[in-house]
Amino acid sequence: MKAFPFPDKINSRQELARDLHYHKIPAAERDKIADRAWETGAKAARELIQSLPDADIYEHVKHEGLTVEFNEKDNVVGNLRYFSEYFCAKKKIIMYVGAIKKWAESNKLALEKALEIILAHELYHHLECTKLGLTSKQYMVPTLQIGRFKWGKSSILALSEIGAHGFAYTYYELQGKKGGVKAKKGLMNAAINVNQFRRTKALEAIYKTNPLIRIVQKKRKGGSQHE
Repeated sequence: MKAFPFPDKINSRQELARDLHYHKIPAAERDKIADRAWETGAKAARELIQSLPDADIYEHVKHEGLTVEFNEKDNVVGNLRYFSEYFCAKKKIIMYVGAIKKWAESNKLALEKALEIILAHELYHHLECTKLGLTSKQYMVPTLQIGRFKWGKSSILALSEIGAHGFAYTYYELQGKKGGVKAKKGLMNAAINVNQFRRTKALEAIYKTNPLIRIVQKKRKGGSQHE
């Protein structure tokens, strides 16, 4: 069976290098905090499956009180393609099927499985908002630092994406043991939750370092997931 295009635990550490605050994280801490985020997602997947062992991803989403809207458009804004959006306040996920089809084709993945994978990724961000707390806040760095002086605290947004990788990977690894999607090594493509990036320059920097098609979300007023 085809592997779903998310990184494994080791490769997911690369997400950290794309974070705006990466340079503020001591080198000795980087793998440790990335692995902690991954395990947060993996644990959430195990617990979710244990709670409803016979459910598929759509049943899990429904159980969490989420609604899913399927939109046929290929949602491209500027040079970015948006595959899905999650609205915390509305408890709603929008799936852009036209865009997802292109992503599935580029990864030689059946559309059905591509939809499930992206939905699992969004489900993790919902669990962050409602139950787990934001994975991005597991490690904080100064917003501004000049010499010995530090001001404010900023979260590491990439940790949320690493957690989502751990969730999606583990969820489908376990489902594979029951005859569902089977995860393999050599996975490619990472996921970026664009909701959490509020500055255009930040987005441009991220996509410049990783030009592959990404699962992204667009910030909207009044309902989007917030940092």
